[in-house]
Amino acid sequence: MQYALLIYSPPEDTDRAARPVPETLGALLDGPDVTGWARLHAGGSATTLRGAEGRTLLTDGPFIDSKEYLAGLILIEADDLDGALAGAGELLRETRPGTAIEVRPVIEGRFRGA
Repeated sequence: MQYALLIYSPPEDTDRAARPVPETLGALLDGPDVTGWARLHAGGSATTLRGAEGRTLLTDGPFIDSKEYLAGLILIEADDLDGALAGAGELLRETRPGTAIEVRPVIEGRFRGA
């Protein structure tokens, strides 16, 4: 089963896009269970689209306002939630203090038009 690991960083950790990925973390990201990953710029770089009464509203910034910002997304394969949590824990040990990782199962499937 595929799981998404949503990486949240403290708001003061916004220079991360300019830093290289640490070698120990890079080795984990190159592991066989990781199917994809992306680093994201700080929340202030986001633009949110929202549908309202047939119109599209644009808002600068992320969809939600929080103490942390969504800094990245990692997709992994794991047999079950325990396996996904173990993988997330290994990654967490290689991140900066204050980082949080949210683990969510991915709904598998593809859109098949009517």
